[in-house]
Amino acid sequence: MKRLWLILLGGVVAGLIAYACIYLPATSVQRSVEQSAYPELAWLKNEYHLIDTQFAQVAQLHDAYLPKCAEMCRRIDDQNAKVQQLLAATNTVSPEIKEALGDAARLRAECETAMLQHFYETSRAMTHDAGKRYLAWVQSQTLLPGQMVPTKPPMKMDK
Repeated sequence: MKRLWLILLGGVVAGLIAYACIYLPATSVQRSVEQSAYPELAWLKNEYHLIDTQFAQVAQLHDAYLPKCAEMCRRIDDQNAKVQQLLAATNTVSPEIKEALGDAARLRAECETAMLQHFYETSRAMTHDAGKRYLAWVQSQTLLPGQMVPTKPPMKMDK
């Protein structure tokens, strides 16, 4: 019986040693990123090889843009709710619906313009080549036509 307990204890100790020697070093970079002041921006620093001063400028731009972005999202959500309310009240395209849709489109354009301005400012905080690469990536992910198209075709409804 003593031998069984020694084997079990040895297995637990071996597991703890393996954990300490393999898992902890392998995840140290990710754990340090989580503890940094801007974990959501750490990928930018690594991907675009930003030095500390460039990263500080990017973080400052990020902090300045967040409240603007949140306010724009709130306004868009409010307008979308207004459109939904109007759509639920009728089965025809009324002048009010046309106006509300136009307002929603203007808000989206305003949001995209502010977002693009933020991307340009962020790219200028990087080296020229890194900034160009960053702009190409963010534009492909956010602003180019077709980005809002569903990846799956809509389901067909039974008649």
